[in-house]
Amino acid sequence: MDQPSRTTIRALAAIGTLCLLGTVGTVILTPPASGYEISMYEAFPGYFWALLIGVFCFGQLTVLSSAVAGEGDDGWIAGVGLLVMASATLVLLPAVRGYPIYGRADVLTHIGLIRDLETIGIADNIYPPAHIMTQALAGATGIDVGEVANLIPVVFTVLFFGANALVAVHLFERRRALFCLPAVLLPIMGASFLMVIPFLMSVLLVPLVLFLFLKEQETQAVKIRILLILAMIGVVVYHPLTAVFLLVVAAMYSVLGRTPIPSADWSLIPNVTSLTIVVFSAWYMQYAGIIIRFRNIANDFLGQAQSESQLDATVQTVSSTGPDLADILQIAILQRGSELLIYGFAALFLAVVGLTWYRHGDRPDVFRLLFLLTAMAFGGIATVFLTTDLIAGYGRPLLFGKVFAVLFVGALFHTLWAGARTYRGRLAVSGSYSLVLFVLVFLIVFSMFGSPLVFERNSQVTDMEIEGSEWLFEERNEELLIEERGIYHYRYYHYHYGVDDEDPGIRWGGASPPAHFNYTEHDTLGRSYDDDRYMILTKLARIEYQERFPDYEDQWQFTPEDFERVETDPTVHRVYDNGEFNVYRVSGTADAVDAADTTDETDETDETDETDTVDETDGTNETDTTTETDSGGNEPAATARRTGTRVIRAS
Repeated sequence: MDQPSRTTIRALAAIGTLCLLGTVGTVILTPPASGYEISMYEAFPGYFWALLIGVFCFGQLTVLSSAVAGEGDDGWIAGVGLLVMASATLVLLPAVRGYPIYGRADVLTHIGLIRDLETIGIADNIYPPAHIMTQALAGATGIDVGEVANLIPVVFTVLFFGANALVAVHLFERRRALFCLPAVLLPIMGASFLMVIPFLMSVLLVPLVLFLFLKEQETQAVKIRILLILAMIGVVVYHPLTAVFLLVVAAMYSVLGRTPIPSADWSLIPNVTSLTIVVFSAWYMQYAGIIIRFRNIANDFLGQAQSESQLDATVQTVSSTGPDLADILQIAILQRGSELLIYGFAALFLAVVGLTWYRHGDRPDVFRLLFLLTAMAFGGIATVFLTTDLIAGYGRPLLFGKVFAVLFVGALFHTLWAGARTYRGRLAVSGSYSLVLFVLVFLIVFSMFGSPLVFERNSQVTDMEIEGSEWLFEERNEELLIEERGIYHYRYYHYHYGVDDEDPGIRWGGASPPAHFNYTEHDTLGRSYDDDRYMILTKLARIEYQERFPDYEDQWQFTPEDFERVETDPTVHRVYDNGEFNVYRVSGTADAVDAADTTDETDETDETDETDTVDETDGTNETDTTTETDSGGNEPAATARRTGTRVIRAS
């Protein structure tokens, strides 16, 4: 017998269901995070991740076995359900762990933009759809904006998977479409499924646009065209870069349709494309930032730009730090291994299409060819973005092209399976595909969250960071600057007060204290500053180097001994402590020491240093256009006295 039996398919689905139950049970029994955790992967036992991978793999095997079984078998439905549930479990882990917010940088700023809607509306808001939707859901449910931000990606995840599956069904015949689903229904977009960031959300809408495009070309129905127009406009106002990428696809379709290569009937959609261009121009050309971006691109291509490309920066980092080859390979495989496989198999399928056309004269379908060429084109565009400092990082076109490329992973193996003449040959193809799918699942699962596996930190935001930053902003002396480690305080200022509420005391570029708190140069940290300032130290700051770079201790900028010395430094005074978020007031003594040296040249001078002003290369930033304010310090408010919070003194 050369086909899986119904019993086999049901058994695979049953095993996957058991793995799913084990996964959910482990999630329920595991206590939520009590504070910052640098790795999501250490928060759950190893068997949890094995069970989760098992759900993915048995779901894929169920769909694949149903595809091999042929017409009449509906076991693939259970497999699709397992894949969707596995992806939902993975995406919901930050919420399950009790993270108030997932995303320590842009997400906090976008939440600030959402808060601005209540006071200034959408004026100067370049990304209103994502913000309006989040605010509306928060208002309707009474849930905090940050918690809603954790849940919205789940909606986009379901939309992405549903639309991408429909694209596969419309692009291929039944059996080939089923071969495609095990790859298409993987969470290949990584952090896009986790964060409320307009670009990431807009890319998750691309499959919906593609489905409506295919449907419109198939039916020529006016109502479908209207929906397509609305979807295109929606993507345009979600993010300009995604809109530009879609216009590139439309241009490729227009050119391709005028060549003799494709075999299917096609029709141009000039009204949709023209309207998209008009909406893009009308919406974005009013923002100076967009115009500046286009100017920078022109300068770069004309050779006038002086900025550094991502490739140059990476090469410089590698050459200056000298990491082990094994670590470089680990980062490359986990971070980009799935893209390499997906783009590689798409390229192989394009080669198969070209070879078939050359040998047998079978011209490729226009839509398949368009999607294949789009994937390859954006792989090339990503290379340009990597080697040239353009409008964004190379990961953005790579992410966009991956939407198209993943459709052809299963299509390639279906072609190989259909071309196999024997049962053993087909079994070998099916086994190879299953192995590829397992590798994809492994890479996707263990690159979903930032962790020491790839020398990164977890993007978790904690309640203690939110509470501590709020206390500092409310109770601080606004004339004092703020130093920071383990946090960007301006992001948290955005979170609390919005982006429109400018404060001259906030250092928008961030500001780290000097390496080792300058104890390599002075006995006290205060000797590094001319005036007093605040310093924030978080749990992340204290554990980051030893957790992320345990084998590179000689390159640590801060050591546990440095943090211990801070606690006994007479110029450093702790004013707030809630267990993970500490605020200190540093007494600047550089001016006093220099003045004493000038007054009495016979005094001992071996504890002074003419070059004690902290240079920007040491981590501080005195050129961030900060201006002093006239407001004085505030006394501690009753609202600062929270459970588990120790306010030592306020300044």
